[in-house]
This record gives sequence, C-alpha cells and structure tokens, in this order.
Amino acid sequence: MRRKNDTNGAQRSSSDALRLSEERLQCILELSTEWYWEQDENYRVTRIVGAGFGQTGTDPQQYVGAARWDHGAVPVGDGGSWDRHKAMLEARQPFTDFVFRRVDPRGEMRYISSSGQPVFDGKRFTGYRGIAKDVTASMRAEQLLRLEHMAARCVAGVDSASAALKAVIRSICETQGWECGRYFGWNDKAGVMAFTEFWHVPNPDLARFIEKSRELTYAVGAGLVGRVFQSGQPLWVTDISKESRLQKGIARDAGMHGTFLFPAVSEGKPIGVLSFHSKTVREPDERLLQAVGVVGSQIGQYLQRKQAEDRIQYLATHDGLTSLPNRVMFSQLLNLAIQSARRYTRSFAVLFIDLDRFKIINDTLGHDAGDKLLQEIAARFTECLRESDVVARLGGDEFVVLLQEAGEAEQVATVARKLLSAAIKPVVLAGQECRVTASIGICRYPADAQDEQSLMKNADIAMYLAKEEGKNNFQFYSENIKVQSLERLTLETSLRRALERNEFFLHYQAKLDLKTRQVTGVEALLRWQHPDLGLVAPVQFIPIAEETGLIVPIGKWVLQTACAQNVAWQREGLPPLCMAVNLSARQFADENLLADITAALEQSGMRPELLELELTESMVMQNPQRAIETLTAIKRMGVRIAIDDFGVGYSSLAQIKRFPIDTLKVDRSFIRDLAENAEDRAITEAIIAMGKTLSLSVVAEGVETQEQQTFLLDHACDAMQGYYFSRPIAEDQFASFLRQHLESPRSS
Repeated sequence: MRRKNDTNGAQRSSSDALRLSEERLQCILELSTEWYWEQDENYRVTRIVGAGFGQTGTDPQQYVGAARWDHGAVPVGDGGSWDRHKAMLEARQPFTDFVFRRVDPRGEMRYISSSGQPVFDGKRFTGYRGIAKDVTASMRAEQLLRLEHMAARCVAGVDSASAALKAVIRSICETQGWECGRYFGWNDKAGVMAFTEFWHVPNPDLARFIEKSRELTYAVGAGLVGRVFQSGQPLWVTDISKESRLQKGIARDAGMHGTFLFPAVSEGKPIGVLSFHSKTVREPDERLLQAVGVVGSQIGQYLQRKQAEDRIQYLATHDGLTSLPNRVMFSQLLNLAIQSARRYTRSFAVLFIDLDRFKIINDTLGHDAGDKLLQEIAARFTECLRESDVVARLGGDEFVVLLQEAGEAEQVATVARKLLSAAIKPVVLAGQECRVTASIGICRYPADAQDEQSLMKNADIAMYLAKEEGKNNFQFYSENIKVQSLERLTLETSLRRALERNEFFLHYQAKLDLKTRQVTGVEALLRWQHPDLGLVAPVQFIPIAEETGLIVPIGKWVLQTACAQNVAWQREGLPPLCMAVNLSARQFADENLLADITAALEQSGMRPELLELELTESMVMQNPQRAIETLTAIKRMGVRIAIDDFGVGYSSLAQIKRFPIDTLKVDRSFIRDLAENAEDRAITEAIIAMGKTLSLSVVAEGVETQEQQTFLLDHACDAMQGYYFSRPIAEDQFASFLRQHLESPRSS
C-alpha cells in the first residue's frame, strides 16, 4: 500500500515539476521577445508558444501545419535559396540564427531569426524544436546602414551614370523587397521629368510595365513623380490603386499597389526621382523614409559630378554647334574602321565634304544664320546615312563621312548623290530662302589608301578636284588627281604673289549693238601670265582665287585698271564706251565694295554711267534683301548693273523686277545650240521678252555664228558679244579695232 502511495506521489511530483517547468517557460516566453516552436519529421510546424510571435502581427495558427519555407518566406542570404538550409535539416544538424523574411498580412516585410536542434525518440528522428524571434527592427537598421554604404559603393564602382543608377535601384529593390524601380531625370531642354533607368525582378508583367514607362514624362508637380520633384521630399503610398488623387495610370494597370518615391538631390535641389513598386500593399517604413535622404544626396551628387565629367568628355569628342563627332572622335572611329577592315578583309570609304557657298551666307547674313545653316546641313547629312555610318564636322564648313562596308564604287556614288541633293535643298535663313551646294571628294579603303593620314589627305585632294570641276559634284581619288592637286597647290602659291609681281593684265571684248552695228560697250576680262607656266586659263585660277579670298584684292585691281584704261582711250580720241567689270561673289559680299567703286571712279576720272558691274544671277538670289540694299547704293552712284549668266539660276520675273538692274546677259549655254535645240531657242526668246517687259537691255553672250546673230536680231535682242564679232584682245589691239570699226561699221 505504501509502495502504491509512493508511486502516485512520485507521479504527482513529476507532473507538478513538468507543469511548473512549463509555467516557467511560458512566463519566460511571455516576457521575452522570443517564442518557442516545434516541427514534426516533415518539418511542419506543430506548436508555437510565446507572446513574442504576436509582434509579427500574425496569428500563430496560420503557420501550424506549414513548413518554414511556405507562405512566401525567403532566406536572407544564399541568393534567396532554401537549398542549403534544407540540406542541413536533412543532415539532422542544429542551426543557429537562421534569418528569413516574409510579408505579413499588413504588407510589411518581417525578418525572423530562428535557432533549432533535432529531436530523437531513441534513434528515431521526430522533428525539430527551437526558438525564434522577430529581428525586423535590427535588420532594418542594419539594412538601412548598409543601404547608405551600398549607394556609396554603387556610385563609386562604376564608370557610367546609367550603371550606377541601375545598381542602386537593384540594391534597394533586393534589400527592401520592392519588385521594380525606375528613375526619372530632369530634362532641361524639354522641361520635364523623363524615364531613363530601371530594374525589376524577372517577370513578363513587370517587363511590359517598364516598356510602357519609356514614353512617360512628368511636368513639375504632375503625378507622383512631379510632386516629389517639386517638394524635394520622399513619398510613400500604401496602395496606389486606392490613391484618389491619381488618375488611372500604367502602374495601376500593371497591378501595382505599394509605391515609394524619393528625390535624387544635388546642392539642395532635386535633379531626379526614384520610384519603387510592389504588387503587395506596403505600410510606410519610417526608417527607410529617413534613410533615403542620405541615399538621395549620394545619388544626386554623383549624377551631377558624373554629368559634368560626361559633358567635358562629350565636348572633347563632339562639335558643340552640330553635336556631330569632331575631328578627334572621327580620328578614333576611322582608326577602328581600319583595324576592323584589316581583320575581316572589308572595304569602306571616306567622303570629304566642303560647302561651296557657305562663306557668302556667313558674311552676308551673319554668323547666326551661318550657324543655323551648318546645323541644318548636319541634320540632313545624318538622315542620308545608315546608323552604322558616321558623319563628323571637322570645322568651318567642312564635314567628313565614314561609309562602312562600302565595297562597290557605285554604292559610294549613290550615297554621294544623296548628300549633294540634301545640301542643295533651300533653307530659310533670316527670312531669306538660301541654297548651298557641296563638293565631295572620295577615298576608298584599301584601294586608294590604307592609313588614316592617306585616306584623309586623298579625300581632301579629290574634294578640291570636285570644286575645280564646277562644284556641286563628287570625285573619286586617283593618282591623276594627285598630280592635278600638286599643280593646284603650285598655282595657289604663285597666285598669292602674282598681284605684287604685276603678272595680271586685262583683255577687252567688244559689245555690238545689233540694230545700229555700233560698238557701245566693252567687257574687261582678267588674264594671268605666269613666269614659268605661261598664260594660265581663267578657269584654272579664278576658282582658286575665289576660294582663298585673293579674288577681293585682284578684283579691286581689275576695277581700277579697267576704269583707268577707259579714260585713257578717251584721251586718245576714242568715243566713250560703257566698261563692264565682273564682280565675284566675295567682292559683292565685301564690306569695302562701295568704297572701292568710289575710289576707282575718282582716281580714274571716269563718269559713273560708263561703268557697268556684272553679277551672276545666283549672287543676287543668295540674299535678295541685302542684294537690293547694295545694288540700290551702287545705282545711287550712277553706275549701271547687269545680271550675268542669266537663265541658269532660280530667278523668276517676279524676283528679277525687285532688283535695280539695267541689263540681262543671256548665258552662253543657251546661245551655243540655238540652231539645233528648240528648247534653247524658247528659253532665249523668253529671256528677251522678259527683258523687254522690264525695260532692260538684253545682251547675248558667246555668239559665234551668223545664224545665231540672225536669230537674235530677228527676236529684238539689243546687243551681243562673242568670237563671231570680236575675241578678247589687249588694250592697244582694242584701240585699233575700235578705230577700224568706226571707219567702216557696216562691214564689221
């Protein structure tokens, strides 16, 4: 009986001890931030005890019957994989401070630290038991500190602003549980916030969301992005789908809920906004809201030092006016093309482009107009090329094109024609419609040259040939061109000394009145007697003089000499004649033109009405308003004005009548084929009729046959000049010719 009582007493004592032990454990767990848990052999939770679990905001029964990795839990570390932890459990090993995270029912990210050990009944494994605690606060504090350091590392460890932004966005998303992040930067030119960078977890819906974001822009104060930019303060939206201040947008369409934005700040001013999104509802995280102030400043300062660096680098490699690559960058690209072509046995071409009449526009309309023209031409050239090709501005009005993988000459020629067509299209500058043409020189690799210097030099040589061939055309480089280029260089060098060495002289060609058969005028024509080369044709040296600017002092000499000669003939007893002198485009644009005309008349003593200045049609149409002003000033002096080479430009009757001119000279190209070409006859008739309508004198150039003269007389042309009546001759020969003609005018 005593033994039975002793046994019952021992059982009661053991039960009481167990109860007391559990009460003590429960008390400890109630007072502690930790909780006790148990799992079965399949790692499913069977028991959770402790008030600390209540801090997670979750009913513990929700997790009973589930494994640790259920309910969206993700390990912190190990790349988010449960494999390592599961392997430890399978090996029946204890674990300590294993941290994982999951989103609680309120949408907040919770971090749990768990420690456990295996339980055995004899040798049979029955599960795990251990303790856990909510470490969200400490993890957040650590993460936020790491976030600040991470931002500093991200911006310090990359070479580009784009890479830095992507790294920062990704780190914030991964450490703070956001599914995607975007950056909107301020665009000064457009005056809006524009999407520039992003990161998101792999997901087709998020990829579509980002793709739609590419077209988004926000004005200051518009949308959440615009508001954050305006205020300079972070903003948290628990559920964007319930944000009444926002209209329906792509974030809602993509199923986003939690949203967080903060500004990137530099020198106290926002320069951009970062926005983060989650498909779950997210309650505000005050610590994160506080930490992003430091992160935003780090990002903003980096983007502002980096943008300055990028700007410096950009200016070092690009033309500031046109934004095209400059000479430095083109050199780098050309050398890369050479290396690639050598490696893969490819061909390419270099096209050297010079605008033919740019200086006239720059001088007459001003540098602002010239700059606008260069920008327009740069844009047109870019549109003519493939993305793989390169167009650069070398300086002034010089451009160069790298035409990649262009093996056939005709392929290159097709592109050159496109560039010429693009250049010649009219452009409105300072209210005036203007045109320029281009001259293009082409050098091919490897056929014409195999290194950078030779490619550029040979393309330049070919370009000068294009100018000599009349401009507005292209020429391929060849060895023959090289010889011609050396001749041109020799001519240019000699031309610079020709004026001071008195190597220039004038020939004179008479103009015949078709009705009276009287010589009523004479045209002064420039000639050059080179000491070694002999008589150099005007077609060889006039273009060079025009390009180099030497035509201005040479033209001044022609004007003075022609006026003086006319007065000298009168002193010899010859009748006064109208002396025609050609003005070059550069002379017409020269600011000293009026003073030079006045000086030539005063020094020679010639009457102003005996001087006729000849300008080409294209010269006056280049800048009509300025031409009118200059021509009006010349007319006030009493000097006559003629339009030379009429019919080959773009003038109409309405345009011509605006100018104070006296004479139209029909271009020789229409006279040459009068007998055979009905179109030339029609054009000549129309020009004569136009002249009569405007009460102008009409002179035909290049008359070489009796048939041409008869046609002109029959159609009431006023005068003619050409080899049929008189070639250009020296001053003494002309005096004799004129005396002879005065004696027998009808027989001439």
